[in-house]
Amino acid sequence: MPGPSIYHWEWIRRPNATIENSLIISGNIAVHYHPGKYQKEILTAVLEINDEKTVLKFIKQWGFLGFRTSVALKDNHIVKFDGINGFVSGAFNNENEHNTVGSEILQQFFPNISHNLYQENESIPDIIHFAQKIRYLSEVKRLLSLYYEGSSVAVNDMKEWLKNLPPEWHKELVWADEKFLQDRARPGESGYYQYVLNTILHGARNTFSHSSERGVWVQLKTSLNDNDAPFSLGQPVFQFDGLFRFIEYILLIDGCPSPKKCADPKCGHLFFPTNANQEYCPPPPGVKRSRCEGRHTRWLNRHGYKKLKVKEED
Repeated sequence: MPGPSIYHWEWIRRPNATIENSLIISGNIAVHYHPGKYQKEILTAVLEINDEKTVLKFIKQWGFLGFRTSVALKDNHIVKFDGINGFVSGAFNNENEHNTVGSEILQQFFPNISHNLYQENESIPDIIHFAQKIRYLSEVKRLLSLYYEGSSVAVNDMKEWLKNLPPEWHKELVWADEKFLQDRARPGESGYYQYVLNTILHGARNTFSHSSERGVWVQLKTSLNDNDAPFSLGQPVFQFDGLFRFIEYILLIDGCPSPKKCADPKCGHLFFPTNANQEYCPPPPGVKRSRCEGRHTRWLNRHGYKKLKVKEED
């Protein structure tokens, strides 16, 4: 029996979103897409978020993260809103009466429902905070990957990363105190830092999986469209209560590729490669070559170094 798929789950891009008072406002254009087809691209885009400009760029390309209202609750509210609107439309022909009575009914029975359920907004600071958490967790995965590959620099890099982790993030990510960790880690510096980073991943996965967290659930794919392939109907499909849950899932699930650090020393940012030979940050949309690769190649040429060519995979 096939397992659940993430590829049929839909989300909405917001290509004309705007910024107002530290909020991202959705605008009136909604473009449906399937995030499962763009997992590495979305993860890399989250890693690039650090200010208002990059937040807006992300929302336009990939949509809201879904912090403010759960999908299930929003769908329920929209059904109620549309039901009341339909009832009032049938009962009152006069537009002023329709608006007045509809507003009174909504306030009486559903005081917390916004009149504009389709106009979304999210806080820029909340999005930046989430992106920083994803950057830290991605770096943990990269460092652990280096460690398990036997890299000679892995332990020192883990040590430096923990040393430079801000106190507020140490408190949020490293849920145990130092004595607890030392008592349970394997002897030696290598065992300790490997255990601490695994503890961070464990904590993130445990939080994601906790019953108090907003949901990830499974639905059976169905459609009344005759053009849909019959063999796909009835298949189990993952549904995520927001894009942020999808991002956490694909980052934390076992088997997700680890990020790389850009090979350009002047960049050094993390990214999720879309092929095994990718060593530099991806190029901007519409550009064929990575800017980081171009800059690094020019530096190597000026200093008389030859860039090693990596054989492309078949």
